Amino acid sequence: MSNILSTLSMSALLAAPLASAFTLTKVTNRIFSPNVADAAVNRVLFSFANPGGDEVTIRIFDVTGRLVRRNLDTQGADMYWNGKDQNGATVKGGVYIYQIEASDKVLTGTVVVAK
Repeated sequence: MSNILSTLSMSALLAAPLASAFTLTKVTNRIFSPNVADAAVNRVLFSFANPGGDEVTIRIFDVTGRLVRRNLDTQGADMYWNGKDQNGATVKGGVYIYQIEASDKVLTGTVVVAK
């Protein structure tokens, strides 16, 4: 009986649909320090599933709504922000808003740059 249940459970798992649309899976280091040498703490990494290959745009805004950075750097299939503005200067410490656009989705959240 346990073999039958095990087979049925495996069949259900295999039949489960894969993600078919863009999904943000993780934002790592919501608080980060750009001036630290360690890559584990000097940037924020945006991880996502993008099975449709949609164009992904991430914009970073300050709390006044001013665009700080667009077209982030990539690390494999993920994107990251190293705390620099569009001109390459390190931003001031504080709260920043990210906006991610992919397909018909717009996702927002916040990160903190610590000095």
